[in-house]
Amino acid sequence: MSARPPFPGLSHAGTTALITGGASGIGLETALTLAELGADVAILDRTPGAAAAAAARVEALGRRALAFEGDAGDEATVVEAFAATGRTLGPVGVAVACAGVLGDCGPVFETSVADFEHVMGVNVRGSFLVVREAARQMRPRKAGAIVLLSSLDGLQAEHGMFSYCTSKGALLNLARAAALDLARDRVTVNCVCPSVTVTPLLEGRLATLPNGEEVLRSYAERHPLGRVLAPRDIAAAIAFVSSPLATGITGAAIPVDAGIGATWDDFRDPPWIHR
Repeated sequence: MSARPPFPGLSHAGTTALITGGASGIGLETALTLAELGADVAILDRTPGAAAAAAARVEALGRRALAFEGDAGDEATVVEAFAATGRTLGPVGVAVACAGVLGDCGPVFETSVADFEHVMGVNVRGSFLVVREAARQMRPRKAGAIVLLSSLDGLQAEHGMFSYCTSKGALLNLARAAALDLARDRVTVNCVCPSVTVTPLLEGRLATLPNGEEVLRSYAERHPLGRVLAPRDIAAAIAFVSSPLATGITGAAIPVDAGIGATWDDFRDPPWIHR
């Protein structure tokens, strides 16, 4: 396993964090990063056994951890995860909604109601539940940070990704509205918006293509930094915006995009929607 460099001056010591979708990809990297910075971490994930495995990695870093298995879009599951975390690790001070799905990629005229509702249910409903339950624990203490994982597709739409883009765009105003509701309670709410990031979700999608490696190289070349992103890049932004260093930032959409948002380039006609 490669070395994991620290972030000098950044600390989450004494914090309890809860992360949905925290057992793989950006969520797992965020869990490990916050643990390295001193946080105890609770992880909710729907994949059987994955949350427990992720919690074991947090504990190996010397921090306390909890694992919850279930759907981040299910109200009872999220309510209980927050309640149990508060009882066991202490009130949640950092909440991160990383659970998300792509759905059946396609344009609006081919999108089924079932797919639209599934994507919105996980990506938007799940994030709403995190915000609500986190706010209920943070407001009495007049402190806390909530981070939602939106996307570059929330800031500017991508052809053939209707349900996903709609859900990620909705998160931007969800964060803004919640940020205003919670501002006088000194609870911040922000979105982090990644561009193409090498996660198991992306790797699974690319594996269905005959030229997956070529597609990934093409994406890297189109980013001004000449690379796509790693989960560590996104976790670093989440760690910062949820830290005491960022208490003046709320209601913001923070791109982590290797520079692609500064250009006219985009991702029209992603290869997986070609017929």
